[in-house]
Amino acid sequence: MKRTEFDIKISIEDVCRFLDIHKKSDSYEELLEELKEMLPMAYEKIEPMALLEFGSLDGYTVEEEGRPIKEALFGICTVGKRMAEWSTQLFAEGDYMRGMMADAIADNYLFQMDTAMEQTVIDMCRKQGKGIIRRIEAPQDIPMSIQKRAYDATGAEQEGIGIKPSFMYDPVKTVCQIYLLDDDTSRYHPEHDCSRCSNLTCRNRRIPSVQVKVRTGEEERRIRARKSESLLETFQKKDIFLTAVCAGRGTCGKCRVQFLEGATEPDEADRKVFTEKELEQGWRLACRAYPKQDCTVLLDNAETDFFVLADTKDGNERRISDGTSYGIAVDIGTTTIAMQLVDLSDGRTADVYTAINRQRAYGADVISRIEASNSGKKEELRSSIRQDLLKGIGKLTEDNRLKISKMVIGANTTMVHLLMGYSCETLGVYPFEPVNIDMIHIPYRELLEDERQDCPVTIYPGISTYVGGDIVSGLYTLEFAKREKPAVLIDLGTNGEMAVGCRDGILTASTAAGPAFEGGNITCGTGSIPGAICGAVYRNGKMETETINHAKPSGICGTGIIDVIYELKKAEIIDETGRMEEPYFKDGVLLSEEGNLRFYQKDVREIQLAKAAVRAGLETLAARYGISCEDVDRFYIAGGFGYKMNIHKAVDIGLLPAQCEGRTEAVGNSCLQGSVKYLLDPDAEKETEELRKMARELPLSNDKMFQELYMEYMYFE
Repeated sequence: MKRTEFDIKISIEDVCRFLDIHKKSDSYEELLEELKEMLPMAYEKIEPMALLEFGSLDGYTVEEEGRPIKEALFGICTVGKRMAEWSTQLFAEGDYMRGMMADAIADNYLFQMDTAMEQTVIDMCRKQGKGIIRRIEAPQDIPMSIQKRAYDATGAEQEGIGIKPSFMYDPVKTVCQIYLLDDDTSRYHPEHDCSRCSNLTCRNRRIPSVQVKVRTGEEERRIRARKSESLLETFQKKDIFLTAVCAGRGTCGKCRVQFLEGATEPDEADRKVFTEKELEQGWRLACRAYPKQDCTVLLDNAETDFFVLADTKDGNERRISDGTSYGIAVDIGTTTIAMQLVDLSDGRTADVYTAINRQRAYGADVISRIEASNSGKKEELRSSIRQDLLKGIGKLTEDNRLKISKMVIGANTTMVHLLMGYSCETLGVYPFEPVNIDMIHIPYRELLEDERQDCPVTIYPGISTYVGGDIVSGLYTLEFAKREKPAVLIDLGTNGEMAVGCRDGILTASTAAGPAFEGGNITCGTGSIPGAICGAVYRNGKMETETINHAKPSGICGTGIIDVIYELKKAEIIDETGRMEEPYFKDGVLLSEEGNLRFYQKDVREIQLAKAAVRAGLETLAARYGISCEDVDRFYIAGGFGYKMNIHKAVDIGLLPAQCEGRTEAVGNSCLQGSVKYLLDPDAEKETEELRKMARELPLSNDKMFQELYMEYMYFE
């Protein structure tokens, strides 16, 4: 096979590195300018060509794991004679620096040709029914005479390439690769293995990838992983998302995987999370596992989507007609994404889709996502949320058979920034300034870079960096701007936002509650998915639990956490300071023998911090508004967590004030409801903007009352 078309851009940075041209050098700018001037001439002179052909290794002793290898794919790559002649001419003229630059440019192009050829090599071998064991090169792996074998096999002479008695090629900027083959088509390793190379000072030195077989249930997927990257990083790039609420720091213990083959050595973080028996069974944290060899990995908590049929008002099954005009309402939560297909003619819900926000793999809270974006993963995060939305749209529209007329999205400010591709650099540092919190109108195709739908998309405006469009949507659907008496909205999602007000004005705040009530930072915590422990009762020295959909226990979600804390307090297993009695202080309380799910002292502390922030924030907000909790007409608890929460137990553990009992209404996903209402209300934009203008934020971080109440509500009274 002959290939001459390559879309390669010479890397100025790599060429400078190869030539030891440093920015601190006095002549750096001058040399850089000269290099840039040479590039157009280099592109004119480079004549790339790659030749590939199968052949025999007869006469050479090549073994792999004690067995002889007889088949190979030979490859020869060159940048052509004109490039070699150019560098030779420059040296002959005494222009040594430009001659060295020409050499380095040619080497960089050859290096990139190598990478560009990998998929072609794999495709050829796959068609031939052959796997690639590894790649070898002369003279370190095999005698130089093999280059003559490759020369003859590929027909290089007919392509104008010469060979010398020393088996070196002419032109000099020509290289040879030998790919060792066998019948195992489950592995393909066409890359150069720098770990086997004796040239330790090579500036192009790189550690090759390994093959990882990823199993989830009965499914298996094969991916390539760099030895220099953790499995968690590799999975993120391959759209495999594990929960990693600590953003890969090795502290949360959530990104559990089991090596069935090729296990990495456990490190200190692994030993803190797993028992010796579990380590022997191959359990590791994906964020601490750097595979050095081919391996097989079983995923423990890969985030999966779940599709829910809507409960329509008349109880009928799903009704979808091609002639109907549809809209899609969206709530992008930090943990969960909810979407609803709406019949715009009558407001009827046609379908609902709910899924884990796979950005959770970059951290459980907005601060982790902001840090990830600022550390170079902005496009990865944007791609992640786009893919999640496209998957949901595909489900709701029967693979885009149904055409959408419009779409409305509610989300917190950070989620909007990540979706729009805005910089997050100013979100996480004082004075916490967003790029844009105004109402956004954008074409579907521009927002999602997808041609299968063509409709306008509206994104709710926010109030501040930490009180976003999701709260504005909730306030709009609950008609706060029209209420005569003050009401309170509490969104106990990942961030803990709240608002108090009526038509006289609205005051909002965001508390640093963290993701504890959505399972984040809890040792065995999880989102509200099938199998999550959602309720608990302590009887006869044992915690009896209930799971969502009565599925096999997989972790504990927010409602289960409140129940467990309430039961532990009632049984006096934790005291008023939150300290667990022995032996639970060390071993935790067993929730389920299946999966060894436990609730630990650390988890109690996480809930103390979260509930103190919520309770103190609520009472401070009411006081600064000029009322007490006694004056609140209605408390609205938003979010799927609030919808199932036992208010009595939440009051008992100090999460909510006593006034909430009898005056609380769980409103479910108020953000999604607001997005649906916006789709159907022709005056939605006007009313939303008026509501936003009458709302203001109360900063709690420097509020003395908040700080005092926060310390007080740390206790379990």
